Amino acid sequence: MAPSFQFVALVLALTVSTLFARDAAAAAGETGFAFLKLGVGARPMGMGSAYVAIADDATATYWNPAGLASLTGTQITAMHNEWIHDFRQEFVAVGTRFGPGAIGFSIGGFYTSEFEERDINGVLIGHFGFNDVAMTGSYGLNVGRGLDVGLSARYLREMIEVEDATTFAFDLGAKYRVAETGLAFGAAVQNLGGDPTLVLEKIPLPTTIRAGAAFGRTMASLHGKGTLTAEVRKARAEDARFHLGGEFDYKERVALRVGGKFGYDEEDLSFGLGFTQSRIRLDYALVPLSSDLGTTHFFSLSARL
Repeated sequence: MAPSFQFVALVLALTVSTLFARDAAAAAGETGFAFLKLGVGARPMGMGSAYVAIADDATATYWNPAGLASLTGTQITAMHNEWIHDFRQEFVAVGTRFGPGAIGFSIGGFYTSEFEERDINGVLIGHFGFNDVAMTGSYGLNVGRGLDVGLSARYLREMIEVEDATTFAFDLGAKYRVAETGLAFGAAVQNLGGDPTLVLEKIPLPTTIRAGAAFGRTMASLHGKGTLTAEVRKARAEDARFHLGGEFDYKERVALRVGGKFGYDEEDLSFGLGFTQSRIRLDYALVPLSSDLGTTHFFSLSARL
């Protein structure tokens, strides 16, 4: 590989990180695998990514592995995200009861159309691709009245043309439900692991701490249930950010969602819809971005077996 391409590959990896956090200067030594900070599932994204205290479905393999302990059967979720600048994200997860707790598996990918490869004189000499992959195994277990804990192990690979970086990472999570109140607390530490090397440069993992609370109440007069959630998130090399979310689920058939993010330069509001028919749920989230970056669209299909 030509030295000029090594430089382009490194710049591309850092540019993707910059698109996720414009207020953090992109430089060698900043975090890689930036797609791990994006989030998964149209329901959580519609609620402002404030999900660590809710996480009660198969997406718990990403948000909080302790949430798997809430599963009563088998759940499957598939998501597609049309992000910006031709970047796309895919995610598939399954969770089911296993022994005294519940086990979950997921695979996520982040990729884009091919980029042009040019030499130092600007002459087109080919094309190259970019993709990230995360494969996760999780287990959640109830260890006391209202208290769940969980652990995830994750294989990560970031690849640009023939250059790649691989590593393993771990998540730890906990949830506590206050009996008969509808109040729950959650916390997770994500992406603990070694720092791989890409094009001779270390790319630290985006180790992230999340902590939050959620409150849900049946609203009989409105024939539905309302949920409010809040979360503080602190990722490596970034300031702490605050997330809020709300959901109203009418007769467990139609859900309306809204969310807010504070401390971000490019994101603030998000909106979502959910439709449930029997054991199937279709979710959509709209996340506008500022600075003419466009709008991102999340689509999820979930099934309970």
